[in-house]
Amino acid sequence: MKKFAVLLITGFLLTGSFVSGQEAVFQHPSEAPKISIPEYQNVSCTFSQTKTIPNSKAYIKSGGNFKLNANSGVVFETLYPVKTTTEYTKGQNKRITDIITAVSRKDYSYLNRNFDLFYLKNGVNWTLALKPKSSSKAGAVMENIIITGSNYISTIEINTLKSGSTKINFTGCKSL
Repeated sequence: MKKFAVLLITGFLLTGSFVSGQEAVFQHPSEAPKISIPEYQNVSCTFSQTKTIPNSKAYIKSGGNFKLNANSGVVFETLYPVKTTTEYTKGQNKRITDIITAVSRKDYSYLNRNFDLFYLKNGVNWTLALKPKSSSKAGAVMENIIITGSNYISTIEINTLKSGSTKINFTGCKSL
């Protein structure tokens, strides 16, 4: 039986059929009507963020408070390592705001125009991945965005082509 298990695992590895959790979502192309994630209006959470630096093992960690208002955008109030406030509102950082607003409102018209959608659901947990279409301006800077959650979004990972990746973990989320 052990030999069979070793052969099975080896077969998966050699054929590429065995993929990690994050990579698995890209095996499931989807369309907007099939995506089932909660709709968000006003949410407050704490966040921790890790930004990796390309071609290096170095990273930067930060964290603080997060607020989403589906009508106006999001605010990251960073408490460490340096206190700062970053707002992604309709007038600022338009591309990021459009993505966040589209996901929070389940408005897939913007997403469908600019991204190929991938979706995987396991019980109450879901993963939504966005890969820029070749015609999208986002494709010049971004490799993909992977969003996971259940009742609320729990992680967002943004993978860029040149500036590394950013992973944001959300905890203690509540509707306002």
